[in-house]
Amino acid sequence: MKTFKLCSLTMLMDEQSTADQEMKTKEIPLVDGLIINKEEVGKAWLIEAVIEEEFRSLFEAYQKDRESFMVEVTITKRTNDPATLVCDVKGINDLESHVSLHLDGTLVVKQEDLSDQLIRNLIDEGFEGEALYEEYRTRKKNRGKAIQGILSNAYQEVRDQRSSD
Repeated sequence: MKTFKLCSLTMLMDEQSTADQEMKTKEIPLVDGLIINKEEVGKAWLIEAVIEEEFRSLFEAYQKDRESFMVEVTITKRTNDPATLVCDVKGINDLESHVSLHLDGTLVVKQEDLSDQLIRNLIDEGFEGEALYEEYRTRKKNRGKAIQGILSNAYQEVRDQRSSD
């Protein structure tokens, strides 16, 4: 197992987005956090996030309903590319003035996977040359519908796989 500093945790809300509407996100401010790569075939990760009390109820609802949700995390430095995981809440513990959140996560997509899929989609759409480069940068920056579709499909695959286990 390898342990890394958790630098950011952003929830990707499980709501339908339309072509003209961006995927809804909610950044969870971290007091502190670690993420552990369990180095298993199933791409399993453990997350411990120390968060403010105000976010407790959000995660308690997911825990109560035993519902999975998708997050993007950055590791080591906030400037690193994010990785996307489907998570389940495994524990919520009180600390003196904060809450310790424990999540089990399955890696869905790494940024380089998204980039590869995005560039393939753009080529399939007929972009080339400078127009390809500009459209790639725009969609990557704005998390356009192509990225949203890739994430939604990956999320559904992991949820289906977890349901069959």
